[in-house]
Amino acid sequence: MAGCARSEVVALDEVGVFHCWNRCVRRAFLCGVDPITGNNFDYRREWIRCGEETLASLFAIEVGFRSEMSNHLHVILRIRPDVVCHWSDEDVVRRWLTVSCLAKSPDGKPREPDANRIAQELSKPGRCDKLRKRLTNPSWFMGVLCELIARRCNREDECTGCFWEDRFKCRQLLDEASILVCGIYVDLNPIRAGEVLTPESARHTSAYDRILTKQQLGYLESGGTNKSIAGFLPDGWMCELTLDEHADLNDPSMTRSATKRRASDKGLLPITLDKYLELLDASGRIVHSGKSGVIPSHLAPILERLGIRTAAWTDLVSGFDRMFGRIVGSAQRVSERAAAAGRRWYRGITHCESAFG
Repeated sequence: MAGCARSEVVALDEVGVFHCWNRCVRRAFLCGVDPITGNNFDYRREWIRCGEETLASLFAIEVGFRSEMSNHLHVILRIRPDVVCHWSDEDVVRRWLTVSCLAKSPDGKPREPDANRIAQELSKPGRCDKLRKRLTNPSWFMGVLCELIARRCNREDECTGCFWEDRFKCRQLLDEASILVCGIYVDLNPIRAGEVLTPESARHTSAYDRILTKQQLGYLESGGTNKSIAGFLPDGWMCELTLDEHADLNDPSMTRSATKRRASDKGLLPITLDKYLELLDASGRIVHSGKSGVIPSHLAPILERLGIRTAAWTDLVSGFDRMFGRIVGSAQRVSERAAAAGRRWYRGITHCESAFG
């Protein structure tokens, strides 16, 4: 959406959810088999996932959904200014110095900052306040992630120059309905691209990690003896999917994480993992068939409770990116955001009216 300033989309002093994506501009594919050279760069997708996991443990930003494709990536982020305010000045500086070094790391591994450097940063007036804002800024998160991957790839290819588009794209998801639709859209990317047939075979998505976690938890519940895996669940670094609508907002888990692999243990959506995976599977079958389809009746109440019109579901999960602009949500909320920004509307307002009740 031309002419839409990033500051108009992202308010750093409020908790918000954002869909961010970026595309490789080199002739060679970012990941997968390059049709020009025949080289397979599929392993680079794991570089991206590891980079996202590391940054999720350092930023006050949570990764809700993600997919790494052959020449682009998608990630849904929730910024948490309410979390970073609980961190000590020393912790903020330590995290930022670790992030700074990570961007230029040759192997993608974080390095513990020097104590003297931490002391120097702490002595600068106003420095900690500035760094707190950076640690909740999706632009810094995406910037460091893209720089890390670009440097590693350029080093491997023995070349220099741009690897990504100049500026990553970003849209805000205003409510739970838009988050769910966009999450399904992101997880279905490999199916739409024809890379896989089912969500459980899409190895480079958040859904795949959540399915692995479900399997590992099932193993533990059935009497599995390897208890050590409980602290290293595949999706343990991503945002908890299920939001407890009756949770106490003063509960420490709302602003802290028990494992320190993510900013907090607060959930994202009022939906269980089982129901999400059922909805994802049903949607994937429709998308893979290439034909119009109807969501099974037993899943319709999930959409209705979130104010999503079931008749529009297939179009939403297939064409989310082309249907909406930089702000997505109920028509009323999008109109309010447009008015606050001095605009008459945002692109996609018509689709918001038809999709969200």
